[in-house]
Amino acid sequence: MQKRSRPNVGLRDEQPDCRNVLEHDFWIYPRSFQYAAKKLVEAFQSDPFPLMDFAAYPVVFVYRHALELNMKALVLGEGGNFLTIRPDPLTIHKTHSVCWLAQFVCQIVTALGWQDEFRCKGIENLVEFKAFVEGMSSVDPGSYVFSLPEDRDAEGPFSVPDFAQKMDALLDLLDLTAEALAVELDVRSEVAEAEWQEGDVEPPIQ
Repeated sequence: MQKRSRPNVGLRDEQPDCRNVLEHDFWIYPRSFQYAAKKLVEAFQSDPFPLMDFAAYPVVFVYRHALELNMKALVLGEGGNFLTIRPDPLTIHKTHSVCWLAQFVCQIVTALGWQDEFRCKGIENLVEFKAFVEGMSSVDPGSYVFSLPEDRDAEGPFSVPDFAQKMDALLDLLDLTAEALAVELDVRSEVAEAEWQEGDVEPPIQ
């Protein structure tokens, strides 16, 4: 799917700690952390850390933050338009619960009937998505002690390359989902505009 540039639209409900943050800028942050995580993986593979049991922690931690920010961007951006009740933006900004954010992602995907399309390498459906995110919740952003996420399908010790590959696939899936949401909104807006011009419905709210 070809990526589309995001509209220059400000937050609908401006909050004290997020002034001047534009919706299209939300996606810069998770992509930046994903980029940093990839660099950590490259360094991990080229120059193995002597304490291998602990080497994976920074990689997992940065990927976890990329996942959190990616889901926040989806919910605060186009995805929020497909929720029955839009969550308070300030609450979304403050939370670090990836499980809570994943619930909104599932609601958005289900509302649009995209369950069959929401899949990537290592994650075949929403059930596996929620299970994977639940495993990532063990990586506590507020603590220096956390466990590595459990991969029920993995055999043997935790593999940083395998984990990174799965995370990259998931982050790309979320990004493509956001792009598809933008297209869906454009289509619905065009349909509403056409129906209004034909005199069948009230004019669309700008």
